[in-house]
Amino acid sequence: HSSIKLIVGFLIFITGARGQSKERAPLNNRRHESTIRNIIQPRFTRDDPLKSGNHTSNVAVIVSSSRYWFNYRHVSNALSIYQLLKRGGITDDNIVLMLADDIPCNMRNPFRGKIFSRGANRGSGDDLMEGVEIDYSGTDVTVDAFLRVLLGRNLPGEGETNGLHRRSLPKMDENTNVMVLLTGHGGDNFFKFQDGEELMSNDIASVFSQMYTMKRYNQILFISDTCQAFTMADEIKVPNVYSVGSSLKGQNSYASHSDPQVGQSVIDR
Repeated sequence: HSSIKLIVGFLIFITGARGQSKERAPLNNRRHESTIRNIIQPRFTRDDPLKSGNHTSNVAVIVSSSRYWFNYRHVSNALSIYQLLKRGGITDDNIVLMLADDIPCNMRNPFRGKIFSRGANRGSGDDLMEGVEIDYSGTDVTVDAFLRVLLGRNLPGEGETNGLHRRSLPKMDENTNVMVLLTGHGGDNFFKFQDGEELMSNDIASVFSQMYTMKRYNQILFISDTCQAFTMADEIKVPNVYSVGSSLKGQNSYASHSDPQVGQSVIDR
């Protein structure tokens, strides 16, 4: 189940479990090169990168980039991690949530305004929409908006409105730990935004490189949940970026299970 993998990765990232960096081994299987390079052979700036430390400045950027009712599970993926972070004490001020489609209010949703990943239970299940603050929705969810959030290049007026329609624009500096989650459709070195544009692996590498130069992070946990997910980390060269993917190059990423009451697959593996 992808949620379990993401939870484990995030807990390691936040709590700073101890570990030792090791001398790099040769890459014998080129097909899995991105996996080996980004997990077994990460690039760290210090000898003990997972040493416990001060993890009090944490920011999350969560993106579900898919439209249409049949992509219900992608919204569920994003909201599951959002709710996990909220339960862990991270506030909406430090979470940027981007949902490309209003699945909860879709005309086909039998439980209007609600999203379920563990069973609808005739509408009384655990609703992932409870207490949610969405920062970018619909056509506002674009590659440009995603990159601007990470770089702190907000448009005039963004972040200045209080109340229901405000947008979270968390401050980031060299002490900030950033989690970036992408869930949706993709392929070899690309990730789709609403079937209209693509975020490439070199775009990810470029924005992380700019963040490193601008001192906008201490560590980054980059999670990609899509087909051939690990290829999105292929071009990353800056230090202290931990990459987690739901599939390797040449592999698809599948739904976990469906809910007959909802009529759709409700979360990914």
